[in-house]
Amino acid sequence: MFGLGWLAVQLAVADGALDLAPLYIGLIGLSRAAPALTLSLVAGAVVDRTDRRTVLLLTQSISALLTAALAALTIAGAASIWLVMLLSCLIGLSSAFDAPARQSMLQRLVPPTEIMNAIGLQSAVVHGTGVIGPALGGLLIAPIGVGGLLLANALGYLPVMGAILLMAPMPAVPGARDRGVLRSVVDGLQYVAGDTILRPVFLVGVALSLFARPYLNLLPAFVANHLRLGASELSLLLSVTGLGAMLGALVVASLGAVERRGLLYLGAAIATSVLLGALASRTNVAEAAVVSFALGFAVMVFLAMSSTIVQTTTPERLLGRVMALHVTLWMGVMPLGQLLLGAIAAVVGVDQVLFGGAVLALTVALGALWRAQRLRELRVSTPVAVGELAATPASAAE
Repeated sequence: MFGLGWLAVQLAVADGALDLAPLYIGLIGLSRAAPALTLSLVAGAVVDRTDRRTVLLLTQSISALLTAALAALTIAGAASIWLVMLLSCLIGLSSAFDAPARQSMLQRLVPPTEIMNAIGLQSAVVHGTGVIGPALGGLLIAPIGVGGLLLANALGYLPVMGAILLMAPMPAVPGARDRGVLRSVVDGLQYVAGDTILRPVFLVGVALSLFARPYLNLLPAFVANHLRLGASELSLLLSVTGLGAMLGALVVASLGAVERRGLLYLGAAIATSVLLGALASRTNVAEAAVVSFALGFAVMVFLAMSSTIVQTTTPERLLGRVMALHVTLWMGVMPLGQLLLGAIAAVVGVDQVLFGGAVLALTVALGALWRAQRLRELRVSTPVAVGELAATPASAAE
């Protein structure tokens, strides 16, 4: 993220238009989002019908090769916005299958009562590297350049693939192939649309993915265009954001028995929106760093609670498809928001567009707090139906 964001800034400078940096970031995000927007549900249906471990091995191998190609182009000075968009699109295609396979593994690995703790620990690992990565990137970008950072990213896939090889196979649930892929996709959509808990979770998730969470991808433009600073300050903001997210993940990992999960989810969504508005109005890096830390914390609690609610209210036979739809919020909808906000920021300024996005996200979150009673009152002990449909996929087949 650090390397690719700064590459977009460099490409805008090379084209003689620094003000286009937010747009370039948005175009790269859209390229990566396109496969997720169009194929995620199909990918989820495939995951439900396939050994998840095999899917991960294939997707990680493909992503490693594509990232290495992007690194080679950058090192050779041959990168252009269009080539970066093409490779980002292909990496997004791989990720569209990778994410639902990875996210739907937890039900096989831990008992239901510990899923929230597991999600928190998983997030802590991810965001622990999110603290270290940007800090190292800020130190290494001068001696090895953006191309060197991308090459290090490509090499980082190797130990991941080694870890996957050590895992036991995770075959599909019995009967998963009894229905066609398209019918399976429709089943997943019907399940989410008919559930009075998941439906508002996804609506709030769409709003924040469109209007709030793209802020992280627009930070390079915020630093360069609004704060008028450089890569070191970008590294600082990304690092403190990751530190806040890591702390949030650890807090979630310790809250496995928390009762008011729905209220915690909505509270985190509201806090994320308010803090984004505060960040957009900062004019010096010290204040921005403090707000970024708190924002990283709030976003992580929001994401972890969203994943927890989805995974604990969805039956395993549908989990790949529902998680694919959930993953679309950040793989597909969020980059779409990145393009939307980036394009507007190129005209009105990145600080203005971030503040406007915060207001829109806050409006939707407050609306859900008011209208979504079942989500608002969701507790660990709340009985949850397996989809509130007239007929579940299983009964429909009968």
